[in-house]
Amino acid sequence: MGKKEEPKEVVVPVVIEPEKPKMPTGYELVYSLFSQEDTEALLAAPTTADAQATLERLLGVAHYATNYRSRAHVDLCHYALAFCKHAFACDVQKTALTLLVVHRLFTTATTTAATLPETYTELQTLLTQHSVEMPPTHVGIFSTSDVQHIVEYLGSTFFQHYAAYQLAFRGSPDVVRTTRQLVVETPMTPTPLADAKELGTETCDP
Repeated sequence: MGKKEEPKEVVVPVVIEPEKPKMPTGYELVYSLFSQEDTEALLAAPTTADAQATLERLLGVAHYATNYRSRAHVDLCHYALAFCKHAFACDVQKTALTLLVVHRLFTTATTTAATLPETYTELQTLLTQHSVEMPPTHVGIFSTSDVQHIVEYLGSTFFQHYAAYQLAFRGSPDVVRTTRQLVVETPMTPTPLADAKELGTETCDP
């Protein structure tokens, strides 16, 4: 009888994925909403329909056509993307950061009771944080001209309709029902036709 062979130990190689490089200090927010690859895909979309479809996928919107709230969010980001293409010549970093700013302002306006001045202060904070070289908390991604363009754009679009965004995304307005007693007079009984008098035909003398 032959000697029983012992089972051989199988060594499975462990694949260690290379660790992604960390963003430099101060740049953490730049790609926190859309990654660099996602932003490049948005900027490279050949048509507006393709860009919109990409935004829907990245924002997790599956009911754009039937949900006006989701549609408002996607449309706001879509118009901001068009602004970035024109204002920043498709700069990936500035585009990703601007879309993040728009998204955060939208979230503040539609999920909190923040007033317009309070949300505008949030915009100022985000822009200052990313337009001044003051390591490690502030980085100069936006230029002074960029900041001016962003403020003018959001001032004429998002902040122009701030109250409408808040109204649309808050719960249904309270309905107050009141009951009032109305007095309706009883109509007079009409004269019977049997008592009616025939009116003569009047003629005008020449």
